[in-house]
Amino acid sequence: MSLVSLPLLVVGFLAAVSTPVDRTGSTNESPAVTAPAPGSPGDAALPAGEWIASSSDNICGLRDLGQLSNPARVDHPRLLKATPELKRLRDEKIDPNSPEGIQLREKAVDRVRAACEQVRRREGNCSVWRAIRNRDGRQVPDLTGRVLGEI
Repeated sequence: MSLVSLPLLVVGFLAAVSTPVDRTGSTNESPAVTAPAPGSPGDAALPAGEWIASSSDNICGLRDLGQLSNPARVDHPRLLKATPELKRLRDEKIDPNSPEGIQLREKAVDRVRAACEQVRRREGNCSVWRAIRNRDGRQVPDLTGRVLGEI
């Protein structure tokens, strides 16, 4: 029996697959996936880490977690409370479930999204999220203060 090594792309990882092959050419075991050795050509394809987020938490920018390189996060409820629309809703005691209340909330969400997009582009981030983390524990920049300046 001999081992045949084949390159395999696994969720952004370039890995070597070693599959035992008997003399008839059939495999009799499941493949073992191993990461390439540091410094090897496959090492450059390894991503920095895996991002963990819900697609519903995306505010602007890239949504595909596999494409993220430099995401940021914001305190979305805090940003919404800072908008003139929600201040008016609160100050004038408008029912949030009334047609006017719903329109004001939608305008506030649009204002926050536009401000996040401006800051994202200026700061060079690929996307802005309500909540996101990295599997390797890397810190995600918080742009809340900068977005508040735009609102």
